Formats: sequence, structure tokens, C-alpha cells
Amino acid sequence: MRVKYLCSAISLIVVFLLTGQLTLAQNSRAASAISYRQRGDDWMRAENLDRAIEDYSLALIFDPNNVDACQNRGVARFAKGDITGSIEEYTRALKLNPKFAPAFYNRGVARKAAGDVEGAITDFDQALKLNPGMVEAYNNRATARKDKGDISGALADLNLTIKLNPRLAEAYNNRGNCHLAEQRYPEAISDYSQATRLNPRYATAYLNRGTARKNLGDFDQAVADYNQAIVLDANSVEAYLQRGLALMLLGRESKALPDFDRCLELAPESKPILEQRINQIRSRLDRP
Repeated sequence: MRVKYLCSAISLIVVFLLTGQLTLAQNSRAASAISYRQRGDDWMRAENLDRAIEDYSLALIFDPNNVDACQNRGVARFAKGDITGSIEEYTRALKLNPKFAPAFYNRGVARKAAGDVEGAITDFDQALKLNPGMVEAYNNRATARKDKGDISGALADLNLTIKLNPRLAEAYNNRGNCHLAEQRYPEAISDYSQATRLNPRYATAYLNRGTARKNLGDFDQAVADYNQAIVLDANSVEAYLQRGLALMLLGRESKALPDFDRCLELAPESKPILEQRINQIRSRLDRP
């Protein structure tokens, strides 16, 4: 009996040792996963996307259920332009945690970028169901609804976005785009102006306000807005194109030509259309 009890005791000791080692190993793997995920976050802040992806991948080797590492790897892949890869990452994160609102939101953004407007709206709906205060989801769902042609739905989302965050310049710009689409130019100009007040370096808002002013026939102010848009973004093809058109409407065709030439430099794919327009202008300028 003593030998039997001794063997049982030894067996228990071995089990305890093995269990302890397993626990330590599990804790060590979990700690390693957290460390790699945190370092991946640091690489993201440093805008080194490749190193960030490497560390998030290591984190997932140590802990395949690390939702944050999976989600953040999706963010890094999206930033690199790998839209399909980012959607796969967010989907994986949601399989690990079906109530993870940020993954629904980010997948919605990625799906919208991929042209899947319906899928994007579905994801934004789910993100808002889980987190009704997610301002970014309302704002992005609005742009998806506008792309779908649902202007009233987009405006409802943007009004709520602005109510939740009255200082979000992007929301005013997006609401201005809705008004512009409906040819409500004064309302559009008002929203674009608010966007530029909140963010004086918002090149897109100046560009859009210029277009609204051009459509109203206020060509001088339109040119002023395009000038500012170009100061803030010297590679904006649309800003040069629209300024060239506004200058033409003002009868300053000789000044419009350099803008069209700049468009050709920045967007060679637009050459057939722009060259036709430029040749038309030059033929008029060459007339006696």
C-alpha cells in the first residue's frame, strides 16, 4: 500500500509540475502576443506598415485568438492599399468576437472602398447597433447612402453626425456634397464654409465650394477657392481642371491653358479629353 500511495503521490507531483509548466507556457505565449501587438501599434504610429504587419502576424502566432492584433493588421493592410486583405482580417476578427463594433466599422470602410456599397451599409448598420454613439459610422454610412442615391438618408445621417460632433469638418463637407447633388448651392456653400472654418487646411472643402460657386455663376469667387485648394494640394487634378474651366467662363482662356497642361502632367490618362479642349481654346486664341 505504501508503494501504491507513493506512486500516486509521485503521479500527482508530475501532474502538478506539468500543469504548472503548461500554465507558464500559456502565460508566456499570451504575454508575447501582447508585446508583439503593442510593438505593431508603435510601428503603425511610426507609419511603418510592413513592420506593423510583421508584428501583428507574430502576435497571432502566439495567440491566434488575439482580436486586436487581427483587427489592427486589417487596418495596416488597408493603409497599404490591400483592400481585399483588410476585409479578410476584419472578417476573421468578427469570427473571434461577433460583437466587436470597430471591426464592423472598418470592414464597412473597406467594403465601400471596394465598391460594395450595400455591404458597407450593412456593416455600418451593425456597428451602430452595437455602438449607437459611433460618430464615424454615421458619417461613413451617409457617404455610402449618397453613393447609392439615397440623399435623404445621407442627410439624416449627417445631421445626426453633426449633432453628435458639431466640430467634425468632414461631416459639413459631406452634407455640402448632398446639397450640391441636389443643386441647393447656397446651402452647399454654407456647409463648405463651415468645414473650412473648422479646418482651414481642408483642400477638398475649398474645391467643392468653388464648384458650388461656379455653378451659381460666381466665377471670381470660384477661382479664389480653387486657388486655395491648389495651395493646400498642389497635385489636385480636379482643382486645376475646375479652375481652368472657371477661367474660361471668365474669358481668361490664355490663363486656363496652363491649368489644363498641369492636368495632363498629373493625369496622363485624361489626355484625349483635355487635349481636345486645349486645342479648341488654342484655335480660338490664334484667330485674328
